[in-house]
Amino acid sequence: MQMSDIITEIAEDLYKARTTRTPIEFVRHRLPEKDKDAAYRISELVTQQREAAEGRRRVGRKVGLTNPVVQARAGVDEPDYGIILDNMVFESPVERPSSEYFHPKIEAELAFVLKSDILDTDLASVEAAIDYVTPAMELVDNRYHSYKMGIVDTIADNAACEGIVTGSVRIPYGEVDLKQVEMVLYRGDEELTRGVGGNVMGDPINAVQWLAETSLRIGKPLRAGEILLSGSIGLIVDWDPNVTYTAKYSHGFGDVVAHLSEAVHA
Repeated sequence: MQMSDIITEIAEDLYKARTTRTPIEFVRHRLPEKDKDAAYRISELVTQQREAAEGRRRVGRKVGLTNPVVQARAGVDEPDYGIILDNMVFESPVERPSSEYFHPKIEAELAFVLKSDILDTDLASVEAAIDYVTPAMELVDNRYHSYKMGIVDTIADNAACEGIVTGSVRIPYGEVDLKQVEMVLYRGDEELTRGVGGNVMGDPINAVQWLAETSLRIGKPLRAGEILLSGSIGLIVDWDPNVTYTAKYSHGFGDVVAHLSEAVHA
């Protein structure tokens, strides 16, 4: 079988898993070892299917694997990225049904919204294109049986991005030192994880610059209006149902609230 046919077949399997709510086996064994280009092509094909079949449109992108420790565990030396569609964006506080997810997890981040296209990727050009920064949570999920994924599995399944919850605070870029922004994520009253913006590649803007460079290289430059998730400030955690998760931020960013509801049968 030609590699192009294998890529198409895997994309169809992942899309079917999504629509039928049936997990599949990891796909890395069907591809050359750590073939990230093939994995991104699979992710792109699945996104195209979602756009065509469901009438969705792209509104942003996410960066993952921004922590060097996580990269080492995944056996990679750079981040990855996924696509954010219009039905994946929610405003805080949000309540979502657990039936929509396979293995829901959650992580707290900072998100950037662009006011202009990024066609030059030097830092000054990237910074000039940013309108504002807002607090966010990424809703993480995958179409496999577990989270024991390799990098190829993760990338192929949209870098495990299933949604984003945005806070109400919008701070113009440059007004706050993002490296110093503190975040604490709570499950009810229990603290789960905390961190500072500097955990994200030294500064979250570095994740945006990496994404701008990567996007331009593949011929899909970042566009005005896009929302960009820069990577987890703390640890990724399980998103348990029927309890409220709250990410609280310093420097005036406020908080982001998400609740996963599980139907209770009498």
